[in-house]
Amino acid sequence: MDRKKKVLHVLTDRNIGGAGRWLLYYLKYHDREKFEVKAVLPHDSALVEAVQALHVPVIPMAEMEDRSFDKKAVGALVKLFRQEKPDIVHTHASMTARLAARLARVPSIFHTKHCMEGAPGLLPKKLLRREVNAAFSDKIIAVSRSVRRSMVKAGTHPEQIAVVYNGIEPIPVPSAEEKAALLASFGGKAGEKAVGMVARLEEVKDHETFLLAAQNVLEKRRDVRFYIVGDGSLRDELKRRVYELGISENVTFTGFVKDVEKIEAALDIAVITSKAEALCLSIIESMIVGIPAVGTDSGGVAEVIQHGENGFLVSVGDSDGLAERIEELLADDAKRREFGANGKKRAESMFLADKMTKRIEKLYLEAGK
Repeated sequence: MDRKKKVLHVLTDRNIGGAGRWLLYYLKYHDREKFEVKAVLPHDSALVEAVQALHVPVIPMAEMEDRSFDKKAVGALVKLFRQEKPDIVHTHASMTARLAARLARVPSIFHTKHCMEGAPGLLPKKLLRREVNAAFSDKIIAVSRSVRRSMVKAGTHPEQIAVVYNGIEPIPVPSAEEKAALLASFGGKAGEKAVGMVARLEEVKDHETFLLAAQNVLEKRRDVRFYIVGDGSLRDELKRRVYELGISENVTFTGFVKDVEKIEAALDIAVITSKAEALCLSIIESMIVGIPAVGTDSGGVAEVIQHGENGFLVSVGDSDGLAERIEELLADDAKRREFGANGKKRAESMFLADKMTKRIEKLYLEAGK
């Protein structure tokens, strides 16, 4: 290749969520000898500063709203793409950018699907989704096999979709003293076991199941603190629910945590109770420092947690089953260590950011051939 391929990543998020973290990991490890990469972001996105810190150019757009389709931004993006002349436009949820890229005759349009596809619907809906994806995406990257299956079931051409698992960076393993100090900063007490769930406080994450399981566990032992890490629209409702269940002394709401990997690394057990989950970075981040997990068998979670090897899977909404598995791990130090070691190996072999980036860039190099 006699010149660098020019790639524009377009992301409409104003906050740093799963897609934003994906982008930051990719940008950190991308091959600067082969690719000239820029990020197109809303001008007031929290990602602007984070991307610039990686010495990657940002094109701030005042016209872009934080939603997939934004009619008024189409013209501005078409103009931008014609000026920049990228070889590839890689979008993250932005239907607007895909449409604009096609109108601007960008050679290749990539799209990463960071979430499970919605309900398939009847045949006309499937056919419409198939035609839209075929018309406005040359390659779709699914972040798990479960996401790919959900897309195919909903109508997308299978040959359009490549599975590339999300990747993370290795996380330093904290000392016992560092763990204790961090947990104490959130109200943790000496001698407590730490069970935590890192997730947006939204309906799809099903914190109700987590809280009911916590109540069940606390009826048998009180030396456990349950950490709810994150923020969202259900914060006040969940706090009321904790009070109603009578477990407020043993439940901590941390709110938004900037360096969330530090608390993920301080847990004894990591939990996810989602009703639908594409992959679950928080579980992977805990696993990579040797922490076992318990999660609902929802989408990509089963591609991270291997039941009986690095954690346990339970059915969606099964608070009793969740409590039973948490209790099993709390009662068995050896099993927690064994599962943690197995999880660390799995995370290092399958979910590292540099490996993810190489797979993405292999697809870039194949584009247009």
